[in-house]
Amino acid sequence: MKLRDVARALISKKSRGVAWYKVSQKKADKYGFYVYSSHMVWKDQPFFRKALQRVKDISGIPDPRAFVLQSCLRSIERIDGDVAECGVRQGRSTIFMLMSDLRPRHYHLFDSFAGLSEPTAEDRKRNGRTSWKSGDLSTDESVARENTSGFGNTTFHVGWIPDTFSDVSDRRFALVHIDVDLYEPTRDALAFFYDRVAAHGMIICDDYGSALCPGARKAFDQFFEDRPEGIIELPTGQAIVVKAS
Repeated sequence: MKLRDVARALISKKSRGVAWYKVSQKKADKYGFYVYSSHMVWKDQPFFRKALQRVKDISGIPDPRAFVLQSCLRSIERIDGDVAECGVRQGRSTIFMLMSDLRPRHYHLFDSFAGLSEPTAEDRKRNGRTSWKSGDLSTDESVARENTSGFGNTTFHVGWIPDTFSDVSDRRFALVHIDVDLYEPTRDALAFFYDRVAAHGMIICDDYGSALCPGARKAFDQFFEDRPEGIIELPTGQAIVVKAS
């Protein structure tokens, strides 16, 4: 047996984990990333692990943001209303929510599946450029439908925002997830859903903290500037608004 093998045998699994964490964190810090500590329990929650297995081959929302959606949804178990998601893509975030909900709800899924609409001046970054162009992030509608198959409580509303919102004009919502990257569809989603969200329900923006999506942040800031709700910004890049009344 070589000396390095002896050393490895003498070092506990826990010690090796700590050592690797320190090395990984040092590298992550250098490039502006963050490595979650092994003692953080959110990633071990059964409802998260179960959903993670189902979405392992589906691209989309990162795991920490997915867990935030799950946690928010579970916290409003007593709030009546449907769930709306604006921006579905392949359905990864949808599945995380569906598999963590503590009560039966109907999920209304809005997406054109043609990608982003044309960015406007509100979507320009400080350098005057935009991160997106029309058609970016397009996906096959059939992929989203296949990925979410097996759930009997979903309805797809295919088309551009806000054209398809009239389909749910008579519904009330407990949670609205807005993940559309750009200013105009974010603004239009807020304008439509705000009055239809139940008291203590939630509106979540996936793109609020992203430098790639300044328009989404601007739409939220402008909309809630003269309203009673505050915007809770998270280190995941998301923002949460809890409806006051």
